Amino acid sequence: MAEGTLSSTLIPFLKDEIVNGNKLSFQKFRNDIFSLTIILLFFVSCIFFFFSESFIKIFASGFTDENIKLSSEMLQIMSPFLFFISLSAFNMGLLNSKSKFFAPAFSPTIFNLSVILSLILSFYFFDLNIIHLSYAVLLGAIGQFLFQLPYIYKNDLNYSLSLTNLINSKTKNFLLLLGPQVLGLGIYNINILINTQFASFMEDGSITYLYLSERLLEFPLGVFAVSIAVTSMTKFSEFSAKNETQQISKYLSERMKFLFYLLAPCSAIFIFWGQDICSLLFERGEFSYTDSLNTSKALLAYSLGLIFVGAIRLLTQAYYSRKNTKIPFKLSVYNLFFNLFFCFLFSIQFNMGFFGLALASSISAFILFLSLLFNLMQENIDLDFKNIIIFLIKIILLCISVIYLTDFILIFFKTINIGNFLILLKIFIFLLIFISVSYLLKIREFFLIKE
Repeated sequence: MAEGTLSSTLIPFLKDEIVNGNKLSFQKFRNDIFSLTIILLFFVSCIFFFFSESFIKIFASGFTDENIKLSSEMLQIMSPFLFFISLSAFNMGLLNSKSKFFAPAFSPTIFNLSVILSLILSFYFFDLNIIHLSYAVLLGAIGQFLFQLPYIYKNDLNYSLSLTNLINSKTKNFLLLLGPQVLGLGIYNINILINTQFASFMEDGSITYLYLSERLLEFPLGVFAVSIAVTSMTKFSEFSAKNETQQISKYLSERMKFLFYLLAPCSAIFIFWGQDICSLLFERGEFSYTDSLNTSKALLAYSLGLIFVGAIRLLTQAYYSRKNTKIPFKLSVYNLFFNLFFCFLFSIQFNMGFFGLALASSISAFILFLSLLFNLMQENIDLDFKNIIIFLIKIILLCISVIYLTDFILIFFKTINIGNFLILLKIFIFLLIFISVSYLLKIREFFLIKE
């Protein structure tokens, strides 16, 4: 909900208030939405806390009693997560509406760094276990929210709780647009729950392999996809307000190629070196070499759809900026059934286990990406589709070439005994070569990074 719905719905409304130049109206709307968010999140968090065991039994019916108890405890710990991550999204919307992009763009990085730091501290001081993962995720959300507060006050965007005339014409319109987005996100989460449901009947550790690989993917998605999508929303809203469809088409094409340029290297690293990454991050204590291998298999399957998951987040912003929430919701509903079909086909029919579930998610993401793209083109948003595909193929080939070149170079470093940390050297050399080639070939998207 946080980055995908609340923030994207908020920006067009705030932009309208800014364009109208009514400061009091802007403040009133800002406080009303904040108050409604607080009230809603309080009740939702309480529901997750008090009925955690019931949720686990419904959505992971294959769990043993012990696993249900453990998962219920973890859900209770993380019940405030939604509260802080949604308030963080609210802050993102406020800052982006004022064209303040640094804090919103960097916020997902703060979240991931907070999670990683919390896990490292738990490992060294508290005998790391799976419960600590719940605390780490919660602290990540809190860290992200606290990071944004100075920027909120600096830009005179501080808000307060207001219970007077909360339900008015503006908040009603906001809620009417927010509803389909929340439902669309709900469908996305249902897809995740479908995977969890299937995985609960598979070999021990299947859910963990899927979860950890998803967490790794969330890092580049949070740093690049969410940041680009949310910051693009401001431009999309400006063009939509002026009915400049050609500008939307041009800007969306540019943003999509830029997103592919950033995500393709991440996808290549996860696909080819996923096992090394998993060994470095997770392989300690009861988490064995086999667990690292299995997690890397899930990571490989998820990584095949990484660029499409990122592109979906960008495309939906283009729809939402035009206050069109029905088509993304409708297509998400269709995609739910595609995901269910592929989950059954790969994991059960072809006996591919948790790998099949992750692969089903990637294929479903690809289908949803194409559906959103072609439907948007029918709304007179004429994307440069041919050049986008050609650019994507070129970047993929470049990434694969750099991967093999890096592995060749690392042959000369075999005598260096740095254990699992060798993967860090690999990634460094890969990025160095990739950036150098991008500069020498004058790839336009490389020079957009500084912007």
